[in-house]
Amino acid sequence: MKLLKYGSREVRYTVERRERTTLEISVYPDCQVEVVAPLGASDEAIEGRVRRRLRWITRQQRAFENFFPKPSPREYVSGESWLYQGRQYRLKVLEAEEGSKVALRRPFIAVETNDKKDRKEVKRLLDAWYRKRAEERLRTRYEVCAKQITAYGIEAPEMRIHKMPKRWGSYTPAGSILLNPELVKAPTECIDYVILHELCHAKHRNHDRSFYKLLHRVVPDCLRLKYKLEHLIV
Repeated sequence: MKLLKYGSREVRYTVERRERTTLEISVYPDCQVEVVAPLGASDEAIEGRVRRRLRWITRQQRAFENFFPKPSPREYVSGESWLYQGRQYRLKVLEAEEGSKVALRRPFIAVETNDKKDRKEVKRLLDAWYRKRAEERLRTRYEVCAKQITAYGIEAPEMRIHKMPKRWGSYTPAGSILLNPELVKAPTECIDYVILHELCHAKHRNHDRSFYKLLHRVVPDCLRLKYKLEHLIV
């Protein structure tokens, strides 16, 4: 973790080196800053680039801080608000009559368990339910987007669902696509945006001019969807 100061504000950032030709700086909704740099980039060159972007970085962080407060830690009790496919649901924890299960009963996500005071078990059941839904939903949307992208001369690679702390999706150096299961909490249009974004990397690995030109052709309203997704509280 690197640290720079901009006025009274401290900017901490992480650096990851990859096989690429350009340097990219990302600011995430939790205000974390990540720098992805070419393998041969020196520490001095990376720091110099970050220093030149400090004004932009702090402006992005303030925008996220003003848009919504940091979410409180989950307690896994009845009444909490949870997202699923872009809609808010209330968590309802119930004593199980015939074994533990999770079910969508609008406007609730109902968790039935043998001991509703056991928050670790409620979390385990809820995580497993979201994971299963993500496997189904993301693979379905991937098939739809894979067909759409063929019109641009791109063949969809292998896709895997993989939990990532700071990314919705990733195109790996080996040429496969990773999708974060948390995406199942987002609206369909945002899921498709992430998938199509990563599929565009099958043709242009880096976030260069050619990549963004293709992305805007494939997803004309990509900026709106990116903004909507970045402000999604999960």
